[in-house]
Amino acid sequence: MARLAVQNGFCTRAQADGCLEKFMKDDRPPPIETILVEKGYLTNDQATALQLAVRRIRKDAEKKYWSVSGYEIYNMLGEGGLGVVFKSKQVSMNRLVALKILHKRWLSDEEFRKRFLVEARIVGKLSHPNLIKVFEVGREDWRYFFSMEFIDGETVEDWIEREGPLDFLATTEIAIEMVTVIRYLWSKQLVHCDIKPSNIMMDRDGRSKLGDFGFVKSNLKIQVDDSNTVLGTPDYISPEQAMGRDALDFRSDIYSLGATLYHMLSGRPPYEGSVSTIMKQHVKGDLPSLRNLRKDTPDNLLHVVEKMMAADQDDRYPELEGLEEDLERVRVELRLGGGDWDRGKTTLFEAIRVEKEKSTELEDEVVILRRKLRVSIYVLAAAATLLGVAFGALVIW
Repeated sequence: MARLAVQNGFCTRAQADGCLEKFMKDDRPPPIETILVEKGYLTNDQATALQLAVRRIRKDAEKKYWSVSGYEIYNMLGEGGLGVVFKSKQVSMNRLVALKILHKRWLSDEEFRKRFLVEARIVGKLSHPNLIKVFEVGREDWRYFFSMEFIDGETVEDWIEREGPLDFLATTEIAIEMVTVIRYLWSKQLVHCDIKPSNIMMDRDGRSKLGDFGFVKSNLKIQVDDSNTVLGTPDYISPEQAMGRDALDFRSDIYSLGATLYHMLSGRPPYEGSVSTIMKQHVKGDLPSLRNLRKDTPDNLLHVVEKMMAADQDDRYPELEGLEEDLERVRVELRLGGGDWDRGKTTLFEAIRVEKEKSTELEDEVVILRRKLRVSIYVLAAAATLLGVAFGALVIW
């Protein structure tokens, strides 16, 4: 600031040095520009102009530090344990993207770098309406990055901070969408490993999208570095992930989604305390009663969350279809206004079963028709061959 004041001719070098000397001597000095104003070397307008200039210089320096060829960085969207995310423009496609760049501190781990690029490229091939699309994965100098679909909206965490505990129906509908994502990922033998409110974005149409694939399919052991950063978020981490087990499956994501629902319904994560304390509580399995925090939580929804967050993965849902069906039941009950769910549910789900059977029958019919079509093609091909042979014989004759 003092240097800028001298460069712009607002004060002399000697005046600036005198103000800096005072700044260094005081135990709790005011900003240097305040001292310059008090001494009469700067006007208030000049001080304001210098403050704006300093902010612009710092912003430009930050952009240069994080810059990646082909992307124009606008502003920071967020920062996490793995890296920093910027709102950017992918110049070649002229589209807005979220550009995530890995923190430098991870670059000393060669295995981590390799896995980051391999797994991000795997994610780049995924396509699901409730997944944030990854466009490009790459490296430039020390910067490992990937660009993602930019969502013009807010995270579920932002929503909770603004509104407090969320509506039961909205929570259930987001949960159902996330279950379809978990099922899709598991069909590719992938586990997200970091489902949490801040990784679920809500777009302008009210659709939820899961992003941040820093740990997808991760066999990385949970560890704490010097900055107390954990690979995986302690508030929502599954017990098996917290214990550093390598073999993870969709049930780990079910647990994390359950912890996310707990937060959405109660306004706070399931456990509180230091990183190590929270992780131990996840493993121990004494889940604080959600009913104590949200007395009007429907019984069926309470049951679903508790089953999702069972400490032993074998006590959770053994398949995703069962979880989805239970959430659908909750959604129907909530839409019916909280009436007696047991009354009439048999009829409703019988209708759903019939529709599923019809769908299966249609799929079977399509398979049969395809087989018949292939047979017909073979027959026509054979007939064409025979006709060709016969025609050739006639010509020779």
